[in-house]
Amino acid sequence: MLKPILMLAVSAALVAQQEPPQGPAQGPQEGRILAQFFQMRATRIQQELGLPEDRARALAERWGRWDREFIGRGRQMLQLRAQFNQILIGPGSEDEKGARVKPLVDQFLGLRQQQDEAKRGFEADILRSLTPAQQARMILLVEEIQNRIRETLREARRDGARY
Repeated sequence: MLKPILMLAVSAALVAQQEPPQGPAQGPQEGRILAQFFQMRATRIQQELGLPEDRARALAERWGRWDREFIGRGRQMLQLRAQFNQILIGPGSEDEKGARVKPLVDQFLGLRQQQDEAKRGFEADILRSLTPAQQARMILLVEEIQNRIRETLREARRDGARY
């Protein structure tokens, strides 16, 4: 069970490091890991929800697309936070810092709103064609896998790994 979780974490980290997809520019190892990640999700969806393989694969693809978008915006938000810190600890009066940081705060808040809207859209997309029982199982599965990814990445950072 640890191997799939580690694969999830590594895949998430690789996706987070890459620029938004612009064609088949990913390396062979990254492509292999992302394919394994996709397959693991599709298998879990098929097992947990009792869906045919093609429907499970479609849900896994939509989930992967949401992950890539979410991670891309998350990376932008981290960069903005770093810029906040640079401005706030740098030289200048409070008014000057406020004037310099305001457009960044506005941009950050816009990205956070996009994150919220994207999550709602993702959930609506994946739940739309499912029965209520399947919807509940899918919600639990998404939360379980996302929590495991976060936990594994935290543990890896705590153990000194850098992704």
